[in-house]
Amino acid sequence: MKDTRSKYRSKKTGAATFFYCAFTLPALTLAANAYADDSVTEPTSRSSKTQTLAQTLLSPTQHVPDSPAAQSDLSGKRRADQGGQVRNDQPDTTNAIVNAEANQAVTPPAALSSQAASKGFIADSHLNLLFRNYADYFQAPDTIYRHAWVQGVQANYESGYTQGPVGFGVDASLFGALKLDGGNGAGNMVHVGKDGGGSEQLAWAYPGMYDIKGRISETVVKYGLQMVTNPFLEPHDNRALPPTFLGVSMVSNDLVHTTLEAGSFTKVDARGHTNLTNLTTSYGGTRIDRLTYVGGTWHYAKNGEMALYVDQADNVWRQYYGSVAQSFGDPTTIKWSGLANIYSTHDTGASRQGHIDSNAYSVSVSAQHGPHALLLGYQQVLGDQFFDYVNETNGIYLTNSMDVDYNAPHEQSLQLRYTFDGKYAGVPGLKAMFWGQYGWGADASAGAAENAAPSAPLHDLYWKNGEPVHGHHHEFGFIPSYTLQSGRFKDTKITFIAMWHNSQYHYSDGNNMEYRLVVNVPMKVF
Repeated sequence: MKDTRSKYRSKKTGAATFFYCAFTLPALTLAANAYADDSVTEPTSRSSKTQTLAQTLLSPTQHVPDSPAAQSDLSGKRRADQGGQVRNDQPDTTNAIVNAEANQAVTPPAALSSQAASKGFIADSHLNLLFRNYADYFQAPDTIYRHAWVQGVQANYESGYTQGPVGFGVDASLFGALKLDGGNGAGNMVHVGKDGGGSEQLAWAYPGMYDIKGRISETVVKYGLQMVTNPFLEPHDNRALPPTFLGVSMVSNDLVHTTLEAGSFTKVDARGHTNLTNLTTSYGGTRIDRLTYVGGTWHYAKNGEMALYVDQADNVWRQYYGSVAQSFGDPTTIKWSGLANIYSTHDTGASRQGHIDSNAYSVSVSAQHGPHALLLGYQQVLGDQFFDYVNETNGIYLTNSMDVDYNAPHEQSLQLRYTFDGKYAGVPGLKAMFWGQYGWGADASAGAAENAAPSAPLHDLYWKNGEPVHGHHHEFGFIPSYTLQSGRFKDTKITFIAMWHNSQYHYSDGNNMEYRLVVNVPMKVF
């Protein structure tokens, strides 16, 4: 089984490993969204991979500008006592506009945009440290055994933006790690040499992110080595250090209730690597010279959103993504949530990965009462190809992509998931997730016929133990976590992941069990 495919071994609305080891504090920590392939992301209400395990690792809390609501309340206190007249003995309404046509009611001023409210390059700058202590134990019967224990750290500097209509700034991050255990056989959990082989290097450090950025109003453009979050290129953050991508990105929140995104990327600094390499497909291993995407999310209601994106991997595929998420009710009684999403993938240009014409979709519904929630998810692949996505990413926002992806040709899968949220039981910070999943109907005979020769580029993908991939499989998983709510190490998160997968002899992913322990310790310097 490909390590890059298991979401919680190492992989969502938005927003999806196993451990064995001990840890130390402050344990080195990283920003993330995901244990996709070995990480677990907790389900959220985003129209991204909301309902996969992928993000057990948390990124530092984002700074949110203060709302002008307080000023609005103060303005209301300055209204007239009687007859709509303003009292002369009250202070001037310096933060309000008096509308005489509206009975002299005080109207709060329009909120400033993020750029208009900028305090400057230095004044709005931040430096945060993120420590992660990461331990993993993986066993596949008679084939693979690995173990790793790594202490990782990120030093993330974000400047503010210069003042004026257009603001400019920079971001820079230094990544570092210390290997406490593991080496050859641990794969990309430890340092991987430029030749792609396992490395016995004890420690490594490198510039994990660096970019220049510009902002107009609520629109930000960045160029450099960075992380983005969308249905195609979300970092697969399930190791001691995350991957980052080289390119240009744009995120705009200028339209009310709408987020628009676009980007174009050419290289990746992969997990375990300290150098840039080409983008590739996760299952086919096909080189991608450039990946370009555009799309957005519309929050059409307080508890509902729709997303639509399209990307192009030059000479490989063009892919479309759409989703709808909606919830009703309240956890004090019953809160119902539903999510439906779909990927449609078609080859383009030189078709380096061969003919592609497939759709993959998932639907899920969940009910929450107090701290308890139960989810039922169904997923299906329609087509003769594996559903594939960009390597080093969580670019599979499908509900049933948990330990493995359930993405073989024609495969169907069903999941039952229970989650516990201690916030509703008087134990804030405590969460737990249990799930079971079953996949059936896989049939890769058409793809195997096209790649029958052992030298065919995709022979190893469509064949397993001498026959075309087929059969059924199942998995179970358990992920408890606790986030400290106060004290010196407030927001430290401790996560344990345990997963077991069992499959028939000719299914693409083999049997395995994995245990993982991750401790994230965020620290704010300024």
